[in-house]
Amino acid sequence: MRGPLGFSFANVFLTPQGSVDAPKVIHESVPRKSPMHEKCRFLGLFRPFEAVIHRLQRALSVSRPRLIPTFSTAVNTWQCDENDHLNVQFYTEFGHEASAHLLAELGLGPRAQRAAGLDVRAADDHIRYLREFREVDPVAVLSAPIEIGERHLLAYHEIRNPGDGTVAATVRRRIVCDRPWPAAFRARAEAAIVPLPDNARPRSVGKLTLPDLALDDAARRGLIEIGRSVITPAECDERGELLPHHQFGRYSDGAPLLWNHLGFDRAAMQDRGEGSVVVEMLSHYRRPLRAGDLVVVMSGLAGFTERVLTFTHFLFEAETGMLAACAEAVGMKLDQKIRKSMTFTSEDQARLGERQLRLAA
Repeated sequence: MRGPLGFSFANVFLTPQGSVDAPKVIHESVPRKSPMHEKCRFLGLFRPFEAVIHRLQRALSVSRPRLIPTFSTAVNTWQCDENDHLNVQFYTEFGHEASAHLLAELGLGPRAQRAAGLDVRAADDHIRYLREFREVDPVAVLSAPIEIGERHLLAYHEIRNPGDGTVAATVRRRIVCDRPWPAAFRARAEAAIVPLPDNARPRSVGKLTLPDLALDDAARRGLIEIGRSVITPAECDERGELLPHHQFGRYSDGAPLLWNHLGFDRAAMQDRGEGSVVVEMLSHYRRPLRAGDLVVVMSGLAGFTERVLTFTHFLFEAETGMLAACAEAVGMKLDQKIRKSMTFTSEDQARLGERQLRLAA
């Protein structure tokens, strides 16, 4: 349908188990001995009667012999957020580093790119958050191309917890090159292609057409400021450009301000045992940001149902007003005690309708 946003969106939001408009519970992690860790559960949703079946399906989907090992680490304390689990930005970092290793396995690592004079960069990331990582959990990423074109490659990254064999997240990254791929690289990529698994396909994102706004237009379209900062050298890659996960980090850091704007006192929610979770994101990298650039994040509510919110984030370079990146994020309100998504009251929905974006000119 087309809302008052100036772009089209669907009013049905799906998870791997179907519509999130029905009551759901949150995937529980495998129990551990330490009670400290019992605070952290995660985001993927399923109906109660589907729990056992879904666990079996998840376990069977892990073994994919054609996937290439591309990244490994363990979760550090400083990477975890107020929910005591890995912050969403680091899934992007894992996928970013895995992409470099995947390209190298296909014959086009960073040294080969420099030797060939190629400009290779990420264009967008689609991430499904299926299960949490906690402090000291091991992380492994397995990858493969799923599509290769003249100047683009779609990469699939499966982020796993090798300790229990589960898939914690999936990343689908579109990588672009300023010139046609070398023939040998393209041939190797074509030979390595695998089908995209169902749990990595877009469910609730990709239905919006986000406009190429300027910063001066953002406030009158209903967007509010949730972050203002400076890009530091430590946040940049070898080219001096902002790394993708730091864009995700800015969206995540400002999210409580957006919830407050929508009339939900985020601190009071926490006191009541109510949280907010993100289950899927789609981020577009439109123009590079560099060390020293001033940035502003403007965000808003693109759509909602009685249980689900779809947010949009726009990251601007402040001096010129240029749009550098934008994203869709699907989230919901969570009852942390019974691990179920919460229904928005009629008063909540009336307020959300009043504060929904107006991106049309």
